[in-house]
Amino acid sequence: MKRWLMTLAMFVACSAALRADVTVVQTTTIEGGMAAMTGQTITPTTTTRIKGLKSRSDVDSEMAQLSVIADLEAKQVIALDPAQKTARILQPASAAGTVKDSAPGVTGPGLDSIKPTGRSQVIDGVKCEEYTFSTTLNMSEMNPTGSTMPPEAKEMMKGISININASMWVSRDAPGAADYSAFQKAAAASEFGPVISGASGLPVPNFDRMMKAIGSLNGVPYLTEMTMTIQGTGQLADMMQQAGPMHITSKVKSISTDSIADDAFKVPQGYTVVKH
Repeated sequence: MKRWLMTLAMFVACSAALRADVTVVQTTTIEGGMAAMTGQTITPTTTTRIKGLKSRSDVDSEMAQLSVIADLEAKQVIALDPAQKTARILQPASAAGTVKDSAPGVTGPGLDSIKPTGRSQVIDGVKCEEYTFSTTLNMSEMNPTGSTMPPEAKEMMKGISININASMWVSRDAPGAADYSAFQKAAAASEFGPVISGASGLPVPNFDRMMKAIGSLNGVPYLTEMTMTIQGTGQLADMMQQAGPMHITSKVKSISTDSIADDAFKVPQGYTVVKH
């Protein structure tokens, strides 16, 4: 459960990636629904650094810490686990089986799924325009990388889906906004969606399609609000539905255009490298 919630935080972080030397700090609040089952408030902070075609996202939460480095030129993603001091190196070819983009019963947003509402507002002095999108994820397709789900668990998740409805307030005036779309499209074109998702340890179906859709906005998602509801039948579905909807709110806290050192995108000294 905790790893799955970290993946959601990573997805929201990826929706704030920029292309030049830019550092974006986001705060996220995850509450209600399945998050309430952890018995604690989940408020991860994500710091995303972008330098050319390299990115690094560091997620720091009450549950765990996770860092993901994506290098589009080297065609690899590095997942850093600070607690274990390990670095998993993944490439598109080796991660091709971690996410089933065309699996039956799984749908995801296409490029036309994100739609403008015509509403606008100023957030922290930055003009933003609202876009909405929705998608459905099949829980049975969200297995941790490299693990085997017990038959009884797989049976319990059969037919259970997660419906996501989201609102994104996008700014074209924020620093680096002109380069945002280009980076996202480059990442999606290189099949990095499934790899970035898999690097978190729990692949999200259609993550690459989400990246393409977000990359079409030509701006920086400054404020993202998601509501997730559970659909399905059975004991597990009933329990999750009784917990109510889960709400995720992510907001840009700061954006810096200071130069970023190359070492930020390398495996730190003392880490054990594990290739997949």
